[in-house]
Amino acid sequence: MSVLSVAFALAACSPPPPPPPAPPLPPAIALAAGGSHTCAIVVAGSVKCWGQNDRGQLGNGTKVGSLAPVEVVGLSGVVELSAGGYFSCALLAGGSAKCWGNNGNGNLRNGTNASSAVPVDVIGITAATDISVGTYSTCALLAGGHVKCWGWNDSGMPGDGTSVALSAEPVDVVNLGGATQISSRSQHTCERLTGGTVECWGANGYGQLGDRTRTSSNVPVRVG
Repeated sequence: MSVLSVAFALAACSPPPPPPPAPPLPPAIALAAGGSHTCAIVVAGSVKCWGQNDRGQLGNGTKVGSLAPVEVVGLSGVVELSAGGYFSCALLAGGSAKCWGNNGNGNLRNGTNASSAVPVDVIGITAATDISVGTYSTCALLAGGHVKCWGWNDSGMPGDGTSVALSAEPVDVVNLGGATQISSRSQHTCERLTGGTVECWGANGYGQLGDRTRTSSNVPVRVG
C-alpha cells in the first residue's frame, strides 16, 4: 500500500474534530435563577438566558432549550431581573417591566393567559423599583414603597386579603408603604421595610413566613 493510501485510510478512521467552543458570556452584572433556567443581565442592559425552554422562558422566540446563553429578543435598558418556575421578568430603566414564558395564571400580566416566547409589556406597572417572581405569581415594588402583585392566589400570594383564585389585575398588597425590597419564591413573598423589619405573605406550610405558625396568610405578617 502506498504512503498516500495509508494516509487516506488513517484519515477515514480518525474521529471528527470537536465542535468549536461556545462564545463566552459577556460580562454579567446581575443573575437570576429560575426552576430550570437561568438569565443574566449583560453589558448594555440586554439579557441572555439558558436552560429549559418548554414554555418560552428563554425569551428568544423559540421553545427549544439551550445549553449555552441565548439572547432574549428585544430587550434593552434592563436594570433588574427575576426568574420564576417557568417564566422571567425584567425591570427596565424608567420603571416599566416586561415578562416572558409561562402565562397560564396571568403572571405575565399582558391581558391574556397565553404563554409568550418573547418579552411582553406588563400592563399597569409604571414607576417600579423592583420586581420579583415566584412559581405562579409576580410582585412589583413601586415608588413610594407600595407593592402590587398578580397571578395565582390559592395561598394568598397577592397579599391583598382576598381568596380570589386568580388576580388578573395587579392588586395592592395590604401594607402601609415603606417597603424597600421584595423577594418572591414558589408561593410566598417577603418585603423588607424601612428600618429593616421584614413581612411575608402567602403559603406557610413549612413556616416560611416566619411568624411561628404554619398557617398561610393573604396579608403580610411580621417575621419574628
